[in-house]
Amino acid sequence: MANGGVHDGHRQRMRDRIAKQGIESLQPHEALEYLLYSFVPRRDTNALAHSLIDKFGSLAGVFGADAALLEEVPGMTANAAQFLNVLPGVFRMYLDQRTVQKTSLKGRAAARMFMGNKLFGIKEEQIYIAALNVHEDLICCDRLATGAGDAVSVTVRSIVDYAIRNKANGILLAHNHPSGNVNPSHADVELTYTILDTLSNVEVKLLDHFIFCGTEYYSFEEDGRLGRMLKTKTTFKDGIDFYD
Repeated sequence: MANGGVHDGHRQRMRDRIAKQGIESLQPHEALEYLLYSFVPRRDTNALAHSLIDKFGSLAGVFGADAALLEEVPGMTANAAQFLNVLPGVFRMYLDQRTVQKTSLKGRAAARMFMGNKLFGIKEEQIYIAALNVHEDLICCDRLATGAGDAVSVTVRSIVDYAIRNKANGILLAHNHPSGNVNPSHADVELTYTILDTLSNVEVKLLDHFIFCGTEYYSFEEDGRLGRMLKTKTTFKDGIDFYD
């Protein structure tokens, strides 16, 4: 009972601190400690939080870990492991809901943030597609494909069909590289050019293709590759290389 009393007093002080200063005032291990209160009621969650961060490298690493690996840490419970494991999915739902009222994706930053939110914390490679109207307002956005691990495939026809079905004026594409390299592969470049070329034949613009890896991203439009692709398509000049 004595230990329970000590823990209860510490936990109440933590709750009071959050109420006055916000959870942003906490260190990462303290925030994790707080999240574990409801799932580890009578143990030192401060020490457990330190152990989790030591094992997985960071708070983000803890949230991204498999539940089975989380359970291997001494002091963890199955319920606590499941709770931490589903948090990235909850974050994605939250970010999706935040964008419901603001559907304009005009501009690089808005488009990048919206598409990046879709791939936040995803461990396997996925491809998302967004259809935009002539004003670059969002019509709809869907996951187009999911791969096994770090590989995913998609057909150009599925992208064109999506654009036509949703009466899109423009298309945004985004996929992730779980392997850790944000740069586009040769296959990524070839596929992007083929998509741009095919969409143009049905009078739909490919506005950008993003690649996300953790907090980093690559944009075909920002890097100038889309522009070089368009120039290659419209002028057929030799020497224009959009692979570099």
